[in-house]
Amino acid sequence: MIDDFLRVFRDLMYLERYAGEVGVLQRVNPLAKVISLFLMILSAVVSKTLYPLAAIFGVLILLCWMSKISIRYFLKRVTLFIPLFAAAIASPLIFVTPGTSLATIMLGPLTIQPTVEGLMKAATFTFRIWVCVASLNLLVLTTRFSQLILSMDRLKLPRVFIVLTVVTYRYIYLFINEAYRMVLARDSRTVRREPRLQSLRSLANMLGVLLVRAYERGERVYLAMLARGLTPKARPSDMAKFRIGDWLFLTGSLGIFIIILATGLEGSSGW
Repeated sequence: MIDDFLRVFRDLMYLERYAGEVGVLQRVNPLAKVISLFLMILSAVVSKTLYPLAAIFGVLILLCWMSKISIRYFLKRVTLFIPLFAAAIASPLIFVTPGTSLATIMLGPLTIQPTVEGLMKAATFTFRIWVCVASLNLLVLTTRFSQLILSMDRLKLPRVFIVLTVVTYRYIYLFINEAYRMVLARDSRTVRREPRLQSLRSLANMLGVLLVRAYERGERVYLAMLARGLTPKARPSDMAKFRIGDWLFLTGSLGIFIIILATGLEGSSGW
Protein backbone atom coordinates (compact mmCIF):
# COMPACT_ATOMS: atom_id res chain seq x y z
CA MET A 1 0.00 0.00 0.00
CA ILE A 2 2.81 2.42 0.90
CA ASP A 3 4.73 1.65 -2.28
CA ASP A 4 1.58 2.19 -4.38
CA PHE A 5 1.04 5.57 -2.74
CA LEU A 6 4.66 6.60 -3.30
CA ARG A 7 4.57 5.43 -6.92
CA VAL A 8 1.43 7.46 -7.60
CA PHE A 9 2.89 10.50 -5.84
CA ARG A 10 6.14 10.13 -7.78
CA ASP A 11 4.24 10.00 -11.06
CA LEU A 12 2.30 13.12 -10.08
CA MET A 13 5.56 14.91 -9.28
CA TYR A 14 6.96 14.16 -12.74
CA LEU A 15 6.12 17.47 -14.38
CA GLU A 16 7.57 17.12 -17.88
CA ARG A 17 5.49 14.17 -19.05
CA TYR A 18 3.40 16.25 -21.46
CA ALA A 19 5.81 19.11 -22.11
CA GLY A 20 7.10 17.41 -25.27
CA GLU A 21 3.67 16.83 -26.81
CA VAL A 22 2.54 18.77 -29.87
CA GLY A 23 -0.31 20.76 -28.38
CA VAL A 24 -1.60 24.30 -28.14
CA LEU A 25 0.02 25.31 -24.87
CA GLN A 26 3.28 23.56 -25.73
CA ARG A 27 3.68 25.91 -28.70
CA VAL A 28 3.04 29.07 -26.68
CA ASN A 29 6.02 31.08 -25.48
CA PRO A 30 6.75 30.08 -21.85
CA LEU A 31 6.75 33.70 -20.68
CA ALA A 32 3.36 34.33 -22.31
CA LYS A 33 2.10 31.14 -20.69
CA VAL A 34 3.25 32.20 -17.23
CA ILE A 35 1.62 35.62 -17.53
CA SER A 36 -1.61 34.24 -19.03
CA LEU A 37 -2.14 31.53 -16.43
CA PHE A 38 -1.24 34.00 -13.69
CA LEU A 39 -4.09 36.15 -15.04
CA MET A 40 -6.32 33.08 -14.79
CA ILE A 41 -5.37 32.75 -11.13
CA LEU A 42 -6.09 36.44 -10.52
CA SER A 43 -9.45 36.00 -12.23
CA ALA A 44 -10.28 33.16 -9.85
CA VAL A 45 -9.17 35.18 -6.83
CA VAL A 46 -11.40 38.17 -7.63
CA SER A 47 -14.43 36.00 -8.46
CA LYS A 48 -17.13 36.07 -5.78
CA THR A 49 -19.55 33.56 -7.30
CA LEU A 50 -19.36 30.07 -8.76
CA TYR A 51 -20.31 31.04 -12.32
CA PRO A 52 -17.06 32.84 -13.27
CA LEU A 53 -15.06 30.09 -11.58
CA ALA A 54 -16.92 27.43 -13.56
CA ALA A 55 -16.22 29.36 -16.78
CA ILE A 56 -12.50 29.60 -15.98
CA PHE A 57 -12.35 25.91 -15.13
CA GLY A 58 -14.08 25.10 -18.42
CA VAL A 59 -11.44 27.12 -20.28
CA LEU A 60 -8.69 25.23 -18.43
CA ILE A 61 -10.23 21.87 -19.32
CA LEU A 62 -10.47 22.96 -22.97
CA LEU A 63 -6.82 24.02 -22.96
CA CYS A 64 -5.92 20.72 -21.31
CA TRP A 65 -7.66 18.78 -24.09
CA MET A 66 -6.10 20.93 -26.82
CA SER A 67 -2.67 20.36 -25.26
CA LYS A 68 -2.97 16.54 -25.57
CA ILE A 69 -3.13 16.03 -21.78
CA SER A 70 -5.22 13.21 -20.36
CA ILE A 71 -8.30 14.76 -18.72
CA ARG A 72 -8.47 11.93 -16.20
CA TYR A 73 -4.83 12.39 -15.21
CA PHE A 74 -5.28 16.16 -15.00
CA LEU A 75 -8.37 15.94 -12.78
CA LYS A 76 -6.69 13.40 -10.51
CA ARG A 77 -3.67 15.64 -10.22
CA VAL A 78 -5.60 18.82 -9.39
CA THR A 79 -8.11 17.17 -7.02
CA LEU A 80 -5.77 15.39 -4.61
CA PHE A 81 -4.46 17.03 -1.43
CA ILE A 82 -4.89 20.80 -1.73
CA PRO A 83 -8.56 21.14 -2.89
CA LEU A 84 -9.65 18.44 -0.43
CA PHE A 85 -7.76 20.24 2.33
CA ALA A 86 -9.39 23.52 1.27
CA ALA A 87 -12.82 21.88 1.47
CA ALA A 88 -12.07 20.71 5.01
CA ILE A 89 -10.97 24.22 6.00
CA ALA A 90 -14.06 25.84 4.47
CA SER A 91 -16.57 23.37 5.94
CA PRO A 92 -17.21 25.44 9.12
CA LEU A 93 -18.57 28.23 6.90
CA ILE A 94 -21.60 26.06 6.22
CA PHE A 95 -22.63 26.24 9.86
CA VAL A 96 -21.50 29.71 11.00
CA THR A 97 -22.82 31.79 8.09
CA PRO A 98 -26.29 33.26 8.76
CA GLY A 99 -28.96 32.73 6.14
CA THR A 100 -31.61 30.30 4.93
CA SER A 101 -31.46 27.10 6.96
CA LEU A 102 -31.11 23.81 5.12
CA ALA A 103 -31.75 21.55 8.11
CA THR A 104 -31.61 21.46 11.88
CA ILE A 105 -29.20 19.03 13.49
CA MET A 106 -29.54 18.35 17.22
CA LEU A 107 -26.39 17.18 19.00
CA GLY A 108 -27.55 17.01 22.59
CA PRO A 109 -27.79 20.59 23.87
CA LEU A 110 -26.11 21.88 20.70
CA THR A 111 -28.15 22.87 17.66
CA ILE A 112 -26.44 23.13 14.26
CA GLN A 113 -28.10 24.71 11.25
CA PRO A 114 -26.30 24.55 7.89
CA THR A 115 -27.34 27.40 5.61
CA VAL A 116 -27.59 27.91 1.88
CA GLU A 117 -25.37 30.98 2.05
CA GLY A 118 -22.75 29.08 4.06
CA LEU A 119 -22.79 26.22 1.57
CA MET A 120 -22.29 28.65 -1.31
CA LYS A 121 -19.40 30.37 0.49
CA ALA A 122 -17.68 27.07 1.23
CA ALA A 123 -18.21 25.84 -2.34
CA THR A 124 -16.90 29.11 -3.80
CA PHE A 125 -13.79 29.05 -1.62
CA THR A 126 -13.04 25.40 -2.45
CA PHE A 127 -13.67 25.86 -6.17
CA ARG A 128 -11.49 28.97 -6.20
CA ILE A 129 -8.60 26.99 -4.75
CA TRP A 130 -9.31 24.20 -7.24
CA VAL A 131 -9.12 26.60 -10.21
CA CYS A 132 -5.86 28.12 -8.94
CA VAL A 133 -4.31 24.67 -8.50
CA ALA A 134 -5.55 23.62 -11.96
CA SER A 135 -3.98 26.72 -13.54
CA LEU A 136 -0.61 26.05 -11.93
CA ASN A 137 -0.73 22.38 -12.90
CA LEU A 138 -1.56 23.21 -16.50
CA LEU A 139 1.43 25.53 -16.56
CA VAL A 140 3.94 23.03 -15.20
CA LEU A 141 2.57 20.14 -17.27
CA THR A 142 3.02 21.97 -20.57
CA THR A 143 6.29 23.78 -19.83
CA ARG A 144 9.72 22.31 -19.28
CA PHE A 145 11.18 23.13 -15.90
CA SER A 146 14.18 24.89 -17.45
CA GLN A 147 11.82 27.15 -19.42
CA LEU A 148 9.89 27.96 -16.26
CA ILE A 149 13.12 29.04 -14.61
CA LEU A 150 13.97 31.26 -17.60
CA SER A 151 10.49 32.80 -17.47
CA MET A 152 10.86 33.50 -13.76
CA ASP A 153 14.15 35.24 -14.50
CA ARG A 154 12.56 37.31 -17.28
CA LEU A 155 9.92 38.44 -14.77
CA LYS A 156 12.75 39.68 -12.53
CA LEU A 157 11.93 37.41 -9.60
CA PRO A 158 14.58 37.38 -6.84
CA ARG A 159 17.56 35.17 -7.60
CA VAL A 160 17.33 33.50 -4.18
CA PHE A 161 13.73 32.48 -4.87
CA ILE A 162 14.70 30.99 -8.24
CA VAL A 163 17.58 28.99 -6.76
CA LEU A 164 15.38 27.70 -3.94
CA THR A 165 12.73 26.66 -6.47
CA VAL A 166 15.26 24.71 -8.54
CA VAL A 167 16.80 22.94 -5.55
CA THR A 168 13.41 22.18 -3.95
CA TYR A 169 11.99 20.65 -7.12
CA ARG A 170 14.99 18.41 -7.72
CA TYR A 171 15.30 17.42 -4.08
CA ILE A 172 11.62 16.57 -3.53
CA TYR A 173 11.64 14.22 -6.50
CA LEU A 174 14.87 12.62 -5.27
CA PHE A 175 13.41 12.24 -1.78
CA ILE A 176 10.23 10.56 -3.03
CA ASN A 177 12.18 8.27 -5.35
CA GLU A 178 14.49 7.23 -2.50
CA ALA A 179 11.52 6.44 -0.24
CA TYR A 180 9.91 4.37 -3.00
CA ARG A 181 13.11 2.38 -3.55
CA MET A 182 13.40 1.67 0.19
CA VAL A 183 9.82 0.40 0.41
CA LEU A 184 10.29 -1.68 -2.75
CA ALA A 185 13.51 -3.19 -1.36
CA ARG A 186 11.76 -4.09 1.89
CA ASP A 187 8.85 -5.72 0.07
CA SER A 188 11.22 -7.73 -2.15
CA ARG A 189 12.86 -9.23 0.96
CA THR A 190 9.56 -10.08 2.64
CA VAL A 191 8.36 -13.64 2.10
CA ARG A 192 5.03 -13.37 3.85
CA ARG A 193 2.85 -10.59 5.12
CA GLU A 194 4.14 -9.04 8.33
CA PRO A 195 1.94 -8.56 11.40
CA ARG A 196 0.59 -5.05 11.83
CA LEU A 197 2.87 -4.25 14.78
CA GLN A 198 5.97 -5.50 12.97
CA SER A 199 4.97 -3.53 9.88
CA LEU A 200 4.72 -0.34 11.95
CA ARG A 201 8.18 -1.00 13.42
CA SER A 202 9.64 -1.51 9.96
CA LEU A 203 8.00 1.70 8.79
CA ALA A 204 9.47 3.61 11.75
CA ASN A 205 12.94 2.24 11.00
CA MET A 206 12.64 3.21 7.34
CA LEU A 207 11.56 6.73 8.25
CA GLY A 208 14.61 7.09 10.49
CA VAL A 209 16.96 5.86 7.78
CA LEU A 210 15.26 8.09 5.22
CA LEU A 211 15.69 11.12 7.48
CA VAL A 212 19.42 10.42 7.82
CA ARG A 213 19.80 9.94 4.07
CA ALA A 214 17.86 13.13 3.37
CA TYR A 215 20.09 15.09 5.74
CA GLU A 216 23.26 13.68 4.18
CA ARG A 217 22.13 14.24 0.61
CA GLY A 218 20.92 17.80 1.07
CA GLU A 219 24.30 19.45 0.54
CA ARG A 220 25.43 16.89 -2.04
CA VAL A 221 22.40 17.55 -4.24
CA TYR A 222 23.12 21.27 -4.32
CA LEU A 223 26.84 20.77 -4.97
CA ALA A 224 26.06 18.31 -7.78
CA MET A 225 23.72 20.84 -9.38
CA LEU A 226 26.41 23.52 -9.15
CA ALA A 227 28.91 21.14 -10.75
CA ARG A 228 26.49 20.61 -13.64
CA GLY A 229 26.21 24.32 -14.29
CA LEU A 230 23.28 25.48 -12.17
CA THR A 231 22.58 29.09 -13.06
CA PRO A 232 19.11 30.64 -12.94
CA LYS A 233 20.42 33.64 -14.86
CA ALA A 234 18.90 33.49 -18.34
CA ARG A 235 20.72 34.57 -21.46
CA PRO A 236 18.85 36.58 -24.12
CA SER A 237 19.11 33.71 -26.61
CA ASP A 238 17.66 31.14 -24.20
CA MET A 239 14.03 32.06 -24.88
CA ALA A 240 12.30 32.60 -28.21
CA LYS A 241 10.70 35.93 -29.03
CA PHE A 242 6.96 36.47 -28.92
CA ARG A 243 5.06 35.46 -32.04
CA ILE A 244 1.59 36.49 -33.18
CA GLY A 245 0.04 33.40 -31.57
CA ASP A 246 1.68 34.23 -28.25
CA TRP A 247 0.29 37.76 -28.31
CA LEU A 248 -3.18 36.44 -29.19
CA PHE A 249 -3.08 33.95 -26.32
CA LEU A 250 -1.93 36.66 -23.92
CA THR A 251 -4.62 39.05 -25.16
CA GLY A 252 -7.32 36.41 -24.74
CA SER A 253 -6.25 35.74 -21.15
CA LEU A 254 -6.25 39.47 -20.43
CA GLY A 255 -9.74 39.73 -21.91
CA ILE A 256 -10.99 36.93 -19.65
CA PHE A 257 -9.47 38.68 -16.64
CA ILE A 258 -11.16 41.99 -17.53
CA ILE A 259 -14.54 40.31 -18.02
CA ILE A 260 -14.27 38.42 -14.74
CA LEU A 261 -13.13 41.59 -12.97
CA ALA A 262 -16.16 43.44 -14.32
CA THR A 263 -18.74 40.75 -13.55
CA GLY A 264 -17.33 38.53 -10.80
CA LEU A 265 -17.12 41.30 -8.22
CA GLU A 266 -20.86 41.82 -8.34
CA GLY A 267 -21.60 38.64 -6.38
CA SER A 268 -22.15 38.41 -2.69
CA SER A 269 -19.16 39.19 -0.50
CA GLY A 270 -17.34 36.28 1.07
CA TRP A 271 -14.14 34.34 1.00
